[in-house]
Amino acid sequence: MQLCHPTDTTQEGRPANLCQKENRRHENISRLLLLHLETDRMWMTSIVALCLLASGASAEDKKLSVHATTLADNSANLAFSLYHSMAKDKNTENIAISPVVVASSLGMVALGGKASTASQVKTVLSADKLKDEHLHSGLSELLTEVSDTKTRNTTWKINNRLYGPSTVSFADDFVKNSKKHYNYDHSKINLRDKRSAVNSINEWAAKSTGGKLPEVTKEVQNPDGAMIVNAMFFKPHWEERFHEKMVDTRGFLVTRSFTVGVSMMHRTGLYDFYEDTENKLYVLNMPLGQKQASMILIMPYHLEPLDRLEKLLT
Repeated sequence: MQLCHPTDTTQEGRPANLCQKENRRHENISRLLLLHLETDRMWMTSIVALCLLASGASAEDKKLSVHATTLADNSANLAFSLYHSMAKDKNTENIAISPVVVASSLGMVALGGKASTASQVKTVLSADKLKDEHLHSGLSELLTEVSDTKTRNTTWKINNRLYGPSTVSFADDFVKNSKKHYNYDHSKINLRDKRSAVNSINEWAAKSTGGKLPEVTKEVQNPDGAMIVNAMFFKPHWEERFHEKMVDTRGFLVTRSFTVGVSMMHRTGLYDFYEDTENKLYVLNMPLGQKQASMILIMPYHLEPLDRLEKLLT
């Protein structure tokens, strides 16, 4: 039994499309898939690629505490809910969510808020039974683990800053603990001068990501409040790299009637593969460096809008 699926990526290493040959006699179980380049023709299927940059893990596998493991699972569930909400806006494109960054930002809010605010954060994270100290220590542990560049063989720069009005002073304990648990910096800024504030925030984001993220915001929505700003640059490295010479121009299907030529890379290898015959989906798992994280691609049998696939994400 031969299973052949060609895989292409852009030259920067991002998966662009996957095409499958006719062969679905295999059982509906997880197994290895032989990726093979199809040279005579190319056709595109819609792909949902939800990249959860911090995946849930068992305490045994990752040696995480029980609290951190619980928060890892809960933050992933929160990310799916957030994705569903964002996907309802038809003008939104290319949704990328980091569950651990979202969760840690909420933890920082709980740290600086009163008891009612902390309780609301726990409810959002489905962590009502956790004590405050376990919430913060668990999120801190999770944030440290997923951003370990040596263990995961990734380039991941996570920078966080709390911008407050120039008339407000941050409590010393809050500054100390938010730096300890969530690696947050603090800055006072005149948010009423919106143009200057936006420029300052974007300059900080560009500097903290080595110029990779020149703009994180275009406006200040609440000049009387505070702003939590996350600037993240994530560059994974493949467990099995694409050879730099394996490049050619392929047709990338933007819509059913519009195709553009894009330089793509391709390779042959063994990957985990699953076919969901009930929902008519293929799932492909492409491991990143040292197999501590993966790119998971969900593909329908046929070309279709993403609405049906998005509803299946849980």
